[in-house]
Amino acid sequence: MTESPAFAEEAVLAGVMARNEALHDIAAFTTAAQFTSPMRRDLWAAIRERVLAGEPADPVTICDALPQYGADVIDLASNVATGGNVAAYAAIVRENWRMREAGTIGQRLLLGARDRDPESVDAAIAALMALNAESTEHEFTGKQIVAMAMQVAQAAFENGGKLPGITTGLDELDEILGGWHDSDLTIVGGRPAMGKTAFLLGVAEAAAAAGARVGLISAEQPAVQLGIRRVALASGVGAVSIRSGRIHDEEWSKLTTGIRNTAGHDIRVYDRSAITLDELIGIARKWRHSHGITALFVDYAQRITVPGVDRVTEVSLIARGLKNLARDLNIPVVCLAQVVKGVDQRQDKRPTAGDLANSDELTREADQILMLYRDEVYNPKSPDPGVAEILIEKNRHGPTGYKRVRFVPETMAFQSFARSHEWESAA
Repeated sequence: MTESPAFAEEAVLAGVMARNEALHDIAAFTTAAQFTSPMRRDLWAAIRERVLAGEPADPVTICDALPQYGADVIDLASNVATGGNVAAYAAIVRENWRMREAGTIGQRLLLGARDRDPESVDAAIAALMALNAESTEHEFTGKQIVAMAMQVAQAAFENGGKLPGITTGLDELDEILGGWHDSDLTIVGGRPAMGKTAFLLGVAEAAAAAGARVGLISAEQPAVQLGIRRVALASGVGAVSIRSGRIHDEEWSKLTTGIRNTAGHDIRVYDRSAITLDELIGIARKWRHSHGITALFVDYAQRITVPGVDRVTEVSLIARGLKNLARDLNIPVVCLAQVVKGVDQRQDKRPTAGDLANSDELTREADQILMLYRDEVYNPKSPDPGVAEILIEKNRHGPTGYKRVRFVPETMAFQSFARSHEWESAA
């Protein structure tokens, strides 16, 4: 379409009036905002409303609904050739809109740069990232969502039963969660010494090893400590030995192999303490835009700050911000969280979702809530030494319950029993 943006817009409107079922092919990515005139925006809204309501949307019914545009509707129906190319015309409309929006964003960036506004770059990145998300409709018919579900089922079937999400690296957990899912927020809680950071680093490493591009935001530990933990995980050499330099001759080859294996994993780290929510969102958006990250891991929720609000409001804003980030970027976000110390006073010290510090909004916003528990932390003579329990308190994709995995304190590694042959032989 070389004449004008209006030509493609008119072709979409006329095409859907001629063949109402064509709307279902384009409704998911065509919005009223993409049309360049108020008249065409009003016509699109009226056509869409009637078709989704199961009513005919033709020149006669649209003229009746919008009599002020009667002559325009008749001209569209009479003069615009459509055929079966409505989807192609809609793609042109959408691309024209995206280019106009990108130009507007660019103009704002230029103004911000001229005024030396330090937030203008982050704002431009966020706006560009939001273009795709904002160009989709959010209202669907029951028929449409059933068709979408069938597409998911068909894709899963054609995938041969492979894991639908990004692997956690733990067979037991993958079995019940199906991995980490795009647009999901997962909260992982636990008391101190349960291994929350070790768990997060382990699942992040497993995701990267499986080919995911990982972003890791650490408000708890500096990058060098995370590096030591990564080397310990990859090599099997204890973190204390690495930190102190007490490394046996036979361990040097393990270290070399471990470093070589993990160095190629695509992981980006940001290690600022007391990071603000806006800063975190800006970093994540930049990583998604510039580096294509496919999963984000955060250590931890209560270390994120929102200046100028009380603590309860702060945690609520953080929970909603992280969930919105997962949806906007369409990636899984996995975030650690503190558990209240009252758990230590109970006879059964296994934490629940209600034990999350300032838990109400975290519990509501999370798609999955996992709790970590190691009995040997409380009971030195525990009958389950080296065992960690992962308690699935909430799971929007399936069942809840718990899974038992192995915990290796020397390397701070959570391991699947199924993959731990030496553990099985020892047992």
